[in-house]
Amino acid sequence: MNSNERIAIYGALAVLLALNLSTMLGLGSPGALADATSVDDELGPAATLTLTDEDESLVLRNTAGRLAWADNAHGRAYSVAFMAPGKAMEPLLKADQFVEERQELDDELRTNDQEFQRRINAYEQQNAGVTPDDPRAAEVQQTYQAMRVEYEQWQIRANTRMGQLTASQIEQAYRDIVAAVEVVAERESIDIVYRFIPTADEFRAVNPPQASLAAAQRLALVYPDALDITDAVLEELSIETE
Repeated sequence: MNSNERIAIYGALAVLLALNLSTMLGLGSPGALADATSVDDELGPAATLTLTDEDESLVLRNTAGRLAWADNAHGRAYSVAFMAPGKAMEPLLKADQFVEERQELDDELRTNDQEFQRRINAYEQQNAGVTPDDPRAAEVQQTYQAMRVEYEQWQIRANTRMGQLTASQIEQAYRDIVAAVEVVAERESIDIVYRFIPTADEFRAVNPPQASLAAAQRLALVYPDALDITDAVLEELSIETE
């Protein structure tokens, strides 16, 4: 083999080697180069990501499906949402079961109230002719006052019973709302749901204290509408939305 033949063979081998290296490195064509660039747009998989500045580094990791930068639960990113309980509370309190319970107690208290008034009126009529000079005047007055005190004490107990029933219904409605919120939050992978009143809702205040309270209750001033899960919770509670 002469020198010219060796040069030709070595040249061919060099070309083949270059082509193989190009293919192995993904540099054989502009399309391959573009594909390599697009793959680089996706970072990872990686156990951690370290972000640095001049003073210190921040190490990010995946902890229980949440972005974490510390070992404790406070150093994690949580998904949040908002829900307006007032839009569910009123319809729930108008449910047939709650209305029937209140009506039943109201009927009982009204009957007892009428009986107290009947006894007092009958006693007044029975002793209408008793004058201050009558020997029985002191006894009649004492008995009458005792009846009035008994009636007033009963009214306090009646108001307490009605208040307790209403309070228990409000708590039950609240528990139902929370349960529905938990269902929606589980379905949508939401960690924290804040109670709020939409800023667009009217105050419906008739005096300055009520207006001040309405303003103070609007905890969220600016928020993305997409974070409001009120309609989803109402649907879970079978409450029609507007």
